[in-house]
Amino acid sequence: MPDYLFGDIEFLPADRQPCIVCGHETGDCVPEDHKPPIKIFGIGLFDSKDSEEKFTVLEDVYAQQQVSPIHSVRVRRFKKGQEIPLSTARENGLTDL
Repeated sequence: MPDYLFGDIEFLPADRQPCIVCGHETGDCVPEDHKPPIKIFGIGLFDSKDSEEKFTVLEDVYAQQQVSPIHSVRVRRFKKGQEIPLSTARENGLTDL
């Protein structure tokens, strides 16, 4: 029995079960008569929720900072293990989500 979100949006989790359309054993089928999903639930679906998502920095991230016309220094922008907003991680090129 399908689950529904917000009353009318059918939610189909990725569970490696047989395809509900053609019966393929693992659901890895891509017949021509299948329609692709309109939206995939998760990151990027709701802009308001993306601001609440956190990203854990996996290694120290450094950046060059100009301190004078001829001098720049290397500064640590984010430290390993730090949690930052997903939007900040995207702005700094830390994720492709």
